[in-house]
Amino acid sequence: MDEYILSQNVTFQNTLVGGLSGIDYDVKNDQYFLISDDPSQYSPARVYTAKIDIKEHKIDTVKFTGVTSILQKNGQQYPKYQYGKNSKADGESVRFDPTRNQLVWSNEGERLCRSADTTIVQPALTFISPQGKFLDTVPLPKGFEITKKDYGVRKNAFFEGLSYADNYKSLYASLEEPLYQDGKQAAFGFAGAVTRISKFDVDSKRNIAQYAYNLGELPVNPTSASDWNLNGISEILAINNHRLLIMERAWAKGHNDHTFIKLYLVDLNGAENEINNPSFIQDPPKPLKKKLLFDFDVLNIHIDNFEGITFGPNLPNGHKTLIFCVDNNFSKMQVQQFFLFEVMP
Repeated sequence: MDEYILSQNVTFQNTLVGGLSGIDYDVKNDQYFLISDDPSQYSPARVYTAKIDIKEHKIDTVKFTGVTSILQKNGQQYPKYQYGKNSKADGESVRFDPTRNQLVWSNEGERLCRSADTTIVQPALTFISPQGKFLDTVPLPKGFEITKKDYGVRKNAFFEGLSYADNYKSLYASLEEPLYQDGKQAAFGFAGAVTRISKFDVDSKRNIAQYAYNLGELPVNPTSASDWNLNGISEILAINNHRLLIMERAWAKGHNDHTFIKLYLVDLNGAENEINNPSFIQDPPKPLKKKLLFDFDVLNIHIDNFEGITFGPNLPNGHKTLIFCVDNNFSKMQVQQFFLFEVMP
C-alpha cells in the first residue's frame, strides 16, 4: 500500500538512527521496537521505540519515542567494536513478549580471521528487560558456535530471524545461511543450499526442534565470485502455531543497487525434526515445503536491504497489516525504507 523513506542522518536522543535490522509491534501500547545493528560504532548498541501512524492506507509518519542501550551481563553497555577484541554487539532481530514484559534479541557475533589478528565473538540469543537489562541467554545448540575451522556458524549468518508462537511459549529462530557442516551456500545456478529453523521452549530455553529449509539460488550472476554474494533468510514471522512467513534476501556483486526479496510460507505440521542430524552433508534432510507468496520485484521500485517484518495494526476493514523495515547500513548510498502491506484474507 505504501513506501515511507526516513530522511538521512536522523538523530534521536544523541544517537544516529540507522541499521534498523528488526521490528516488532507492541499491540497494547501501539508502539514498535526496532533494533539497530550498530556495533557501538556510532552510538551504543540499542533498541528504539517508535510510533508509526497509518492514515488512509498510508504511512503518515514514523516518530521515534525512546531509545534503550542493550546492556551486557555485567550491566555495562557494549563497547565500540574493534578488531582483535572479543566483544561485539550485532543486533539482527528483536521480538517483544507482552506476557513476560521482555525482549529477545539475536547477536550475530563475529568471525574474522586475519594475518594480524583473529576475532571470535560467539553469537547469542538473549532476553532483556524493556530497560535493556540482561535477563537470560539461550544455550546454543550443538554445532551452532563460531569456530576458526569450517565448522559451525558462518560469518554474519546467525539467527537473523526470530518469531514467537504458541502464545509466547515457543520461539522460532532461523539461521541466515547453512552451517558449514550442512553444505554450500546458495549461489547462481545452485539451489541446493539448506539452512535450519530452530524451535525453542521459552520457559526452559531448550532447543526442541530443528527444521531444514531449502534456500533458493542466487537470482543473478555476480561479477565477482569472491565478493559478498548470498541468498539467505533475512527474517521470519509466525502467523499461527505451525506456519511461518520466511523472507529470503539475496544480493550479488555487480548488482549492489538492488536487493532481491521474496516472501514464502512454510507449514511445520508433519515436518521432519532434524535436531539429531549433525550434518546435512552426511545425512541429507527432507526440507520444508515452501510456497511463494510475494516477489518484491513486481513492485518495480527501488528495493533495498530488507531486514525486519512485523504485523501492524488492523485496518478499518479488519484486514491485518504487514510492516517491513530496511537496514540502510549507515550508508549514504542506501535508504531507510518502511513498507506497508495489506494482508488479504
